Amino acid sequence: MQPLIDQFNGYLALFGFTKTDLDKLNEMCEVVDFKKGEIIIKDGVVQKYFFFIGNGLVRNFIVSNEGKIHTYNFRMENMLVTGYAPYNNIAYNQKSELTARVSVECLEPCNMIKVEIAALNYMVYHSSNGDRVGRLLSEAHVCELVDFIIDSDTKTVLERYNELDVKFPNIHQRVPQHIIASYLGTTAVHLSRIKNAKVGR
Repeated sequence: MQPLIDQFNGYLALFGFTKTDLDKLNEMCEVVDFKKGEIIIKDGVVQKYFFFIGNGLVRNFIVSNEGKIHTYNFRMENMLVTGYAPYNNIAYNQKSELTARVSVECLEPCNMIKVEIAALNYMVYHSSNGDRVGRLLSEAHVCELVDFIIDSDTKTVLERYNELDVKFPNIHQRVPQHIIASYLGTTAVHLSRIKNAKVGR
């Protein structure tokens, strides 16, 4: 348990939380394990917790009215997980109830830290560096969202496929191709054709 807590603290320390802040937040944390295939956040349901991944990998997704699954994001080790949006602003949202915009599915067995969103909000508004911490957390999510939108509009499917390992190391060995295709906005068949065409050149 302690190595995972230390890992979590190391992540949050990058955003300016002090040791005193982290000790207080740790009192409100819980280490949890999930099985592959478990849905840990459901879209349309009030989300009371966010998660930090120690080991494992998840995806954010929605199911359209036509029953098609759209994958919007992946999260893996040393990343925060939330369903409020693919890239959400936890820190400055003061709503008492946050309705998840996406579902979160474990693609591998996962070992995580579970934290009440209210606990993080409390720390942001009461810690010595609260304003700075909230701003940096928000900026990190916004920058990630901007990159996702721009890449989707300016890069080919193959370019985005080739860059996935930079954003998510070893993802091609950890995630089935049809899920990666969903993230790239295409089908597994089309993605396979694009990859084969590249090899054949």
